Amino acid sequence: MDIKSALSAFTALSQETRLQAFRLLVEAGSPGLPAGMISDKLAIPHNTLSFHLSHLSHAG
Repeated sequence: MDIKSALSAFTALSQETRLQAFRLLVEAGSPGLPAGMISDKLAIPHNTLSFHLSHLSHAG
């Protein structure tokens, strides 16, 4: 991983909600989790989760 990719990943994960979502996805493994379930587990609105998942997606 090059330095720019690493910085992008660390920046995305440095926000609490994104880190919590990432942890849930890692625990779920390859089947993943539906966005609605992640939203419910984190007790956040769907549009807020969408914003955070977009950041994670762009960070790779």
